[in-house]
Order: sequence, then structure tokens, then C-alpha cells
Amino acid sequence: MFGPLSPMLPPPGIKYQIEIERSLYSDHELRALEEAQRLAKKKADLDDDDDNEQNILLVQDLEDMWEQKFLQFKLATRETDADKKNDRTSLRRKLDRNLILLVRTKLGDQDVWMLPQVEWQPGETLRGTAERTLATLPENNMEAKFLGNAPCGHYKFKFPQAMRTESQLGAKIFFFKALLLSGDFSQVEKKGHHVWVSKEELGDYLKPQYLAQVRRFLLDL
Repeated sequence: MFGPLSPMLPPPGIKYQIEIERSLYSDHELRALEEAQRLAKKKADLDDDDDNEQNILLVQDLEDMWEQKFLQFKLATRETDADKKNDRTSLRRKLDRNLILLVRTKLGDQDVWMLPQVEWQPGETLRGTAERTLATLPENNMEAKFLGNAPCGHYKFKFPQAMRTESQLGAKIFFFKALLLSGDFSQVEKKGHHVWVSKEELGDYLKPQYLAQVRRFLLDL
């Protein structure tokens, strides 16, 4: 009696081991291994084909050429004209740091620096409000990627006594993080409306209580 036929499988640990080993190498490493095998065969007179060796660019030649290019490579300076002029309206400054956008906002009878914000509208999600905030900034062409649908922080404050009502004693500001993908304020005609600053420079613009809340969720990544 015969049982059911079993499928023919390759010997275990041979074919698959070769595939696994090859998958761990880069193309350059595989080329180096094949070249070493070919040269070993030629040395043992097992390979009669010269393969026009004089015209073949060997792996060692490639690595020597790359090494020479690396030695000749010079890093460009990270200091820009905006750094030299301390032009904080430009994004082309402090290229090794994350910069944060601040805008000058009319708050009552005062001009204050804040992160961009607009008032929430009924039926709108908090993230929707954050996206509208970016879209309504004057004369900008910025595109940004928001990191998540939930706020990364909030700030609660009371209105001045003259502005308070029975139903509104103060407000909450919810903050969202977004990474700038493209654009700038390069077309803005009104100077002094915005600045791009590092975390350490926030104290030059933000009021102490507001600054303390903002610093809680700002990280240099």
C-alpha cells in the first residue's frame, strides 16, 4: 500500500541558506565575492577565459576611486548670509537646528508674539482648526505635514477683567506639531510679521507664562 504522494522539496538548509546569505549582502559586496571567486579560479588555472581582464573595473579599483573622492570632498559651511545678518525672518539660518514659526498678533491693544493660531469654529475638529491656521497665514505658500490628530499641548488663560462675560472667563489654546515640507514667507511684504527661531531664542519673543507652556512640548529632534 502506498500513502499519499508528498511534494518534492529541495534539501533543507541548502537552497534557502544560500538565498538568506545573499540577501544579507549589498550589490557591491556580492560583486566583490564573485570577483574573488573568479580570481581564485584563474590563479588555480581553472578558468581559461581571460574575460578581457584589462578592461574590467575591479572592486578594489572602485573602492580606491571612492576613497580619493572622499578625501577631496570638503564640507560646505553651515553659516549663511541670514546667520551673519541675524535675519530671523529667513528660514535659511541655523541649518543644524529645528526652527519654530512665530507670528506677531494683535491681542487687545497689544502686539504680541505667539505661535500661529485662529479661533475654533463650531463643527470643526481641532486638527481642522490647526490646518486652517496655516492656510490663513498672510501671503505664504507653505505646505506642512501635521503629526497626528491630537494636540501635543495646551495653554489656558483668563481674559482681562474688562473682556470677561458670565459665559466666557478665558480660553484654551491647543497646540499641534507640523513639519514644514515646502514654502516660506518669501513673498510677505509686511516686515516684522514673522520670525523663525530656535528653542533657545523663544525667550526673546514670548511672554514668560506662555513660554513656560510652549517649552513643555517642544523638543529638539
